[in-house]
Amino acid sequence: MKVGIIADIHGNIHALKAVESALIRENVEEVWCLGDTIGYGAFPNECLEWVKGNVRRFVVGNHELAALGFVDLSLLNDYARVAIEWTREVLREDFREFLLQTRIQDLTDEFQLVHDTPESPGSMEYILSKAQAYRALIKQQRDVCFFAHTHIPAAYSLAGGDVVEIDVSSSFTVDGRMLINPGSVGQPRNRDPRSSFIVYEDGYVRYLKVEYDAKAAAKAILKAGLPDFLAARLILGV
Repeated sequence: MKVGIIADIHGNIHALKAVESALIRENVEEVWCLGDTIGYGAFPNECLEWVKGNVRRFVVGNHELAALGFVDLSLLNDYARVAIEWTREVLREDFREFLLQTRIQDLTDEFQLVHDTPESPGSMEYILSKAQAYRALIKQQRDVCFFAHTHIPAAYSLAGGDVVEIDVSSSFTVDGRMLINPGSVGQPRNRDPRSSFIVYEDGYVRYLKVEYDAKAAAKAILKAGLPDFLAARLILGV
């Protein structure tokens, strides 16, 4: 089966629509989403509507949990806190109910899907180093875990007790114990402002990058009265 795996849309409908077109071109059979569909961006309802209508497997991220009141906002940075407070005000009630029915992890026969870390889903812990990846790899409930949260494309494997960081600039084979992060659709932080996602098919992963109208998305953030930095970072990819 050919699956498109996306994450960290963050209310950026401009990026999501560009990724949608790419997924159609790729002829994916299913789309899986690893959470944080809302937060930061100006279109939480529109992005959730797309997810509800197009995603086969969906787990909530920390921004969904925060919007629902399950996360103490003092734990978030100032930009995230302001964006979540705004999102709470505009979020439709039916989407609130939809999120309340969504889990923090999903397990298939082959894969574990989480937003942050398989070591403790919902903890808001990051996997940014080999040491953090090692702890996750030995704790995850399936050999392969797709995760997000960092907004940075990454992949790790466990080989002979050591963690190997995989080059995500080209396709690779899924084999053994692995952690795979598709990067971010709506707020990349690897100094590449293009939307990032992956396509998984028959044991292979390919990373794709898609350009979108980041200036339009940034202008919408400013029009909504959200912090200037949230607009500027889309242009810079940080």
